[in-house]
Amino acid sequence: MSLFNSYSSNNLYNFYKMSKIEITEFEWYFRDFLFKNHSKGIMQLVAETIPNNMIQTYLRYRNSHPAYISSILEIVLENLISSKFIVRSDRFVGLREGIARLQCNKCYYICYLGNLEPKNCLRCKSNELGTFPKKRSP
Repeated sequence: MSLFNSYSSNNLYNFYKMSKIEITEFEWYFRDFLFKNHSKGIMQLVAETIPNNMIQTYLRYRNSHPAYISSILEIVLENLISSKFIVRSDRFVGLREGIARLQCNKCYYICYLGNLEPKNCLRCKSNELGTFPKKRSP
């Protein structure tokens, strides 16, 4: 069942008006969301809860309508499923393997990459990635 089914067709956003930048930006936030959940030991998420969780978690999406988040999420999920980053079964979305937070040594972009993905920067395509520094203890 698609996330779209929970919203009336009048509320759906036109997917063709979403820019590549919006989709790429949302994908970064979604990968970050998966990384944070994976760090807490959460390996699967209920697909229908993701839009509201994204709205609550990220200030960037705080004023977004859940239908907008659902529509862009559907595009991102399909992209991530085809790249073998995540799997989707029934109502659940989960990582295929682990996830790593890496930083590009060329452009300094922070990448969240699955263990099955090529270790290339998602921004500049460089393969010069290093482990992202952990938070320092006070």
